Amino acid sequence: MPRPPRPADTVLSFATAQDFDRRLPATVEFSGMDPFGHETRFRTLEPITIVPARLRAVQFHDEKGFHDLTDHLLRRELVYPFGSNPKPGTTLYLGFDRALPSCAPVSLFFTFSNSRSGEEERLRLIREAKAQQELCRPSGSLMTCQEKRRPSLEQENSRTLAHHSVRTVWEFLTTAGSWKTLDPTERQVKDETRNFTLNGRVLFKISEEMGKKSIGSVPEEWYYLRFRFVSGTYDAPPQLANLAMNGVRVEQAVPVPMTDLTGAVTWTIAKNAIVKGPAPTPGKLTHLKLQFDPQNQEIVQLTFTDDDKRLPRFTVLEYREASGTATGHLRVEAIQLGYGDGRPYQELALPEAPVQQSSFQLFTLEGEKLYIWQLRADFDASKRSDRHLLLDSTQGIVMFGDGEKGHVPPTNTPVYAAYRATRAEAGNLGVDKIKELTNSPHNRALLGSVDDVKKQFASIANPIAAQGGAAAETLPHAIGRAIELVEAPQRAVTLQDYETLAEETPGVQLARVSARANLHPSFPCFKAPGLITLLVLPYLPVDRPMPSQGLLQAVRAYLTRRRVIGTRVEVVGPTYLEVAVQAKVQACVGVNKTELQQRIVDALNRFFHPLQGGPDGVGWPFGRDVYRSEVLQVIDETVGVDHVLSLELIPEGKEPQCGNVCLGPLGLVAAGQHQIEVL
Repeated sequence: MPRPPRPADTVLSFATAQDFDRRLPATVEFSGMDPFGHETRFRTLEPITIVPARLRAVQFHDEKGFHDLTDHLLRRELVYPFGSNPKPGTTLYLGFDRALPSCAPVSLFFTFSNSRSGEEERLRLIREAKAQQELCRPSGSLMTCQEKRRPSLEQENSRTLAHHSVRTVWEFLTTAGSWKTLDPTERQVKDETRNFTLNGRVLFKISEEMGKKSIGSVPEEWYYLRFRFVSGTYDAPPQLANLAMNGVRVEQAVPVPMTDLTGAVTWTIAKNAIVKGPAPTPGKLTHLKLQFDPQNQEIVQLTFTDDDKRLPRFTVLEYREASGTATGHLRVEAIQLGYGDGRPYQELALPEAPVQQSSFQLFTLEGEKLYIWQLRADFDASKRSDRHLLLDSTQGIVMFGDGEKGHVPPTNTPVYAAYRATRAEAGNLGVDKIKELTNSPHNRALLGSVDDVKKQFASIANPIAAQGGAAAETLPHAIGRAIELVEAPQRAVTLQDYETLAEETPGVQLARVSARANLHPSFPCFKAPGLITLLVLPYLPVDRPMPSQGLLQAVRAYLTRRRVIGTRVEVVGPTYLEVAVQAKVQACVGVNKTELQQRIVDALNRFFHPLQGGPDGVGWPFGRDVYRSEVLQVIDETVGVDHVLSLELIPEGKEPQCGNVCLGPLGLVAAGQHQIEVL
């Protein structure tokens, strides 16, 4: 099926003009202008507490000391929060001009530059975790797992946000000058970034008063949080694109009606109506059980509940209770499209389009009851009694069936719709374009006086551009995508399939992958039928990249579900052989010998590097021998070298030799301590 229109999304960052916290619920609407002056609205996807504290200092400490990143982030440059080669013990420090409150969660939103750090990767992680859980079966079946290790789906979803190797801890500075850990099990911190590998919020709830101190290369005294890299290994260094104080995700899809409250559906509540359940909160979603008087279409029985998910669900904009002498009314966030005419294939137009298809709901009032209609791609499988409809999300056209395939709304039946509208690709606004709290019916119901709330903000901005908005997919594009999906490997049959699928493993970042058939990593000299050995290489550590055990397990689990029955899969890292070069070279006349020596060493290190070396400069090939002639060429081509007088290779643990150095099939070269004499 062609994809429907998709809304853009981005992050909003707030600064308050008050000295106190301001809590905003989810679904608050904000707006900005596109390049043509058209208003574009966004709504928040989570609640947020806006605090007066401002982020003033960002720095990290590693084995080389402190590194101040504050100015780089202010200029919106990419930074490495743990350095380009992160190691356990590295710590990120965040300094604030005020102590963070202990009574409310504080939100910092981290955005990373990696292409696999978005929401799609998060969903892939969750889906794969669910699939792995389904492999667990009760004892006695062919595939079993220990009952005590079988998490619930909710626990599994949460667990997938943990990194396969890295372990970290958040701490805050106390008034005593010590660091106190924020305990995630006590809900003092909620890290949605998967240890800085996914875009997301980190929510803090400080357990006691914070202290202030001057730390590192920042002379001012600030209130500090710190993020310690405790153990494990990153596959690639996290690269931070933006850090938003009081940050929250927003989506460019807002409910209809968008401007005038009179366009919302309003039902009269009869004087003696029976009302059950707690009164709804304006602006909140509520399930409604409604019974109407068919004569005057007044509500005679009304139940507010969240227990029965099969009931119609509306956002209540306004509710006035009826009394024995006066009617009441219920105004909901929906619109009346018109009335049924009893004819086949009736069409009704929506007032705002394109439509966010996942939000679309349609109801008809037939007699005493509201009926829910279901969205379908076609009427092929629909029966007479099926309340099915088709939706053109781009044009905003609803079509009903013909009475044989799909029910027809009876004549004079009111038809209601509740949905969110989006501008699709037109909603992709640039940086700092979303600046206003919208005076919309939804916000007025949710916040009360919008003007009063506006005064509480010192600034509203989107520090990153709104992206992802797209028009409905065309049929030719959908056909092309279908062909790509068919051609993409779903099962590991060929060696190329294994390599492709390994690179697609959710939550890992691999620089190189190589699959070998009939090779056992422990017995490389013997043929092992039915065994596939996969060599994987991450980006870290920089000098000798090596996969962690967690990375190996993640790739192995992903491939195990996709292997051919009867095939065994082993996932391993390379075996490094350190090779040093001992050479004597003649320098050209006038060349600085010390600088030439360093240039030769650098050239040899690049040539031997697992990711940048080799004859083609794309990484040393797995299992490729080191040829003396190629090393001689590397030295001879170094600027300033006249000729090479002597050359020997020194494999690790062996004497210098004039021949080539042989590697095993899983081997890679690591540069040793070269001995270069320049004459």
